[in-house]
Amino acid sequence: MASALRSAHLVVVLALGLVACTGEKVALSETQARDRAWQALEPNTSSHDQANWQFIEVRQVVGHEIADEFEDEPAPGCWQGPTIAPNAEVDPSGAYWYVHLEPRPATAVPPQRTVSPTEPPHVPEPFMLRASFLLDPTDGQVLARKLYCVIY
Repeated sequence: MASALRSAHLVVVLALGLVACTGEKVALSETQARDRAWQALEPNTSSHDQANWQFIEVRQVVGHEIADEFEDEPAPGCWQGPTIAPNAEVDPSGAYWYVHLEPRPATAVPPQRTVSPTEPPHVPEPFMLRASFLLDPTDGQVLARKLYCVIY
């Protein structure tokens, strides 16, 4: 019995090793693309709260469809968070995940307290208007980004 278990364990380990050696990369799912884009955006937000953002578009694209958006500086005028690395060159025939996020609109203060009619609404992300990301479809690496801030 123990010999059979060791043999089965050995077969599983060898099979996993062969799969790892083939070099095949696992394709990134839409959910994973969303998660990677949020992880890349979060340090540059003022709220650091994903609930304040909405995904406008998440789709697979070919480089020539979207390359223009990522040609310039990745975050002109954006000053919050860490400095952003320059964008990688977009291969016109390459496949990518494109993720576009926007902050949720201003919301009223929750009704738990009395609110003055002159009190301004809660603005979840007052300094950023939009964010777009281009991700490698195999490993999820952020290859390019464009952050649109209020002050340019």
